[in-house]
Amino acid sequence: DPILANLERRHRWAIAGSVEDSGRRHALTLELDGRFEDLRQLLRSIRILREATPRAADAILSYGEDLSVKIVCAAMADRGLDVVSVDPRDVIRTDANFGAATPDPVAVGRACERVLGSLLSAARVPVLGGFVGSTESGETTTLGRGGSDMSAAVIGQALAAEEIQIWTDVDGLMSADPGLVPAARTLERVGFAEAAELAHFGARVLHPSTIAPAVSSDIPVRVLNSFRPEGAGTVIVGNASQAGFSEPIAVASRDGVCLVRVRSPSMALEPGFLARLFEVLRPVALRPDLVVASEASVAMVAPDDFEPSTIRALTEQAGCELSIEKDRSVVCVVGAVLAEQNELRAKVAAELARWQPDLLAFGASRSGVTAALDCASLAQALRRLHRVFVEEE
Repeated sequence: DPILANLERRHRWAIAGSVEDSGRRHALTLELDGRFEDLRQLLRSIRILREATPRAADAILSYGEDLSVKIVCAAMADRGLDVVSVDPRDVIRTDANFGAATPDPVAVGRACERVLGSLLSAARVPVLGGFVGSTESGETTTLGRGGSDMSAAVIGQALAAEEIQIWTDVDGLMSADPGLVPAARTLERVGFAEAAELAHFGARVLHPSTIAPAVSSDIPVRVLNSFRPEGAGTVIVGNASQAGFSEPIAVASRDGVCLVRVRSPSMALEPGFLARLFEVLRPVALRPDLVVASEASVAMVAPDDFEPSTIRALTEQAGCELSIEKDRSVVCVVGAVLAEQNELRAKVAAELARWQPDLLAFGASRSGVTAALDCASLAQALRRLHRVFVEEE
């Protein structure tokens, strides 16, 4: 297979370019041969059976992380570090939700004590990949989007770490999308609630669930740039008072969404309609970004590829009208201080109203005021909001 052959060739190049010791390089190359042969056998089995289950997909996806750890370990050993390669499946215990497994903090804690405790006590450096875990019965799982960062957070929680570091390709969390707001800057410190809001509404550095283990244990998370290791990055701390901000800190945004409206001509939605609506959405894993409901209607922001047939039967059964408006975007002015200052919230709402929003809401997290706007207004609205609430703080 040309794709697999190319992958194998790239791994060999990585070994040649990062491992200098000939004996270590030879041993690693032999290990690479064995792992790729295992992968070929797995792929042959799937081809013969003509069935690629989520469980099989997780097994395939685990190979990349496994091979990367082997190469990184050899390169670190080359530089005199006392490193030990650890299989993440021996540490990250998860449920059996293949493709988006959830770690079990208690089981991870026990595994960390058993597998990593002795290594750390001996001042050895355990190196293990993220994103991959296993069920209690030993089946390989993956953690889904943000899984590598979540692995770091759940292990940091288990080890009661002083700080969890996430190394990525940007300098940290930004005050806005720099592609749309030239004046956007790196945030030095943010609170957990603000970081979750930024991640949810557009900051691609972190997935909201990534920092959940750190939040529960009040462990700071530092986001750093692998290409600029000298930078200080962004530190995510327990609360806004620790971060020290008295004004909103950022303007988050996301495009590529649509507005879904359900309206009852009788001027009242029947009892239990909203619960049934979300029950219908649950099997397709649709989690609306923003929901506003009244006695007679409900409006929500959903991904642009939302399929109306998902809820059409429900709305027709209830005698409701369904409409979908495309080319929408979501803008959120973020700051924990918004929970405390009524006048500031009113000012933010007034600024958002300039752009004729389809929806406007003060978030349930109390760390942001959110609006759904026409995509054509997004860039101009972001620059105005950033100038008023972030640059002029």
